Amino acid sequence: MGTSTNQPSPNIPTWRLANAVLGRPDWTAERQSREIWRAATSDREGQLYSDLANPLLVEACRIAEGGQDPISAGQYFHQRLNEDHAAGLALEMAKRALVRAAATQSGARGFASELFAEAASYYVSRDLPSFVGQSGRIATTTEAVHLKDQIRMVARETALKTGPVKADIDSWQAYVSRVISALRGGGRTRRK
Repeated sequence: MGTSTNQPSPNIPTWRLANAVLGRPDWTAERQSREIWRAATSDREGQLYSDLANPLLVEACRIAEGGQDPISAGQYFHQRLNEDHAAGLALEMAKRALVRAAATQSGARGFASELFAEAASYYVSRDLPSFVGQSGRIATTTEAVHLKDQIRMVARETALKTGPVKADIDSWQAYVSRVISALRGGGRTRRK
């Protein structure tokens, strides 16, 4: 029986605001999402953009467009990663997103929206469990699961609204940039 643990976000200024609002019932899921994306894109000197703009994710878009069944799509992408000796968190998220897109036959658009939902889920999962039951935070794990689902939905819908997804590197990188900008809120944010 295996176990899985999430490492909490680093205790650095870029994550303090996100963690201050995460799990607070008086802040909307959209606002919490914005703060998480602002912190995530500022962390690691902006590496998140490079991770999500990886050219191998263009290959995942192409596979998603191919109409394969989920198992074949996942195996093909896994094989492609092995050929390039590529690994990393964003690529693991891409595997899950690709399988979901293949299962729903939602193509590159579905893959992209699921990729951003996976990233949102990852960042929420790092810290939210430690806030459950604290004063001024969500009270139960059921509420935590619901909030995580809402934040995933914000990412998914933002990615879907951002425009078409094209399976070429320049278009993919521009798309990733637009989605991240939209998820960050692009400007001033307001409290609920």
